[in-house]
Amino acid sequence: MTGPYVVSAADTAAALGSGDVTVLATPRLVAWLEAATVEACRDVPDGCTSVGTRVDIEHLLASPLGAAVTTQARIAHRDGRLLRFEVTAFHDIGDGPVLVAQGTVTRVVVDRERFAQRSAATLVIRTALPAEWDEAGDLCATAYAAGYGLSGDEDGYIDVLRDAAGRAAHADVLVALDEGRLAGTVTILRPGERMSELAEAGEVEFRFMAVAPEAWGRGIGRALVEAVLARAGGAPVVCSVIEGNEPAARLYASCGFAPVPARDWRPVPEILLRAYRHP
Repeated sequence: MTGPYVVSAADTAAALGSGDVTVLATPRLVAWLEAATVEACRDVPDGCTSVGTRVDIEHLLASPLGAAVTTQARIAHRDGRLLRFEVTAFHDIGDGPVLVAQGTVTRVVVDRERFAQRSAATLVIRTALPAEWDEAGDLCATAYAAGYGLSGDEDGYIDVLRDAAGRAAHADVLVALDEGRLAGTVTILRPGERMSELAEAGEVEFRFMAVAPEAWGRGIGRALVEAVLARAGGAPVVCSVIEGNEPAARLYASCGFAPVPARDWRPVPEILLRAYRHP
């Protein structure tokens, strides 16, 4: 339990710009709820910390100026590095503690030093903007050509790689920005979506993982994988690795993926794709 926090003028929706009324602002309440999750996950390994990745909160009741608000968090699900908390908030207006908010907060345990280094390098991973789709597609095609030796347009696949705009119409295309320059991309797919090849019910799939050749070795691929896992929200994640791509296989294994030989498959007779799944 954290708090009590007494609602002041600085905590109101009017002060924080989330509304124009002088009651507790939802952003401030979310911050107090996240503080409760930090308090509730003290058992992270040495050298690690936890970071918030997802918030799903129902703000049920307004808390006026002067109300005392307490927050609580309980670990409801734990899966390796992922922690999902059930959170609640109460204020002291009325007869006893009154529930004012409830929901879930997801946190991921990360290596503190590596996370700090990546943050210091100003690596940003987010959904691609429409203005970035063409560049993301070109990067994907360039990286696949450099990594897999694609020679051109003879089978049409190079056009598929370039079509980030087409993927963005039905899937989440992420980009990695390294000091403001587009340095990587990946596409997140759900079962049944166009271009989903491996995902089964309840799973998330990623495809078209690519890092600009000049940015290889900087940890951008790992950061993209971690972003996919965070956005999956605890759902199993699957991907395919072309046979012989040992760097990708090692990366995925180091991120907690395991091979699933029974789901290996061939898009064409001469190419074998190895299936991997997390967890």
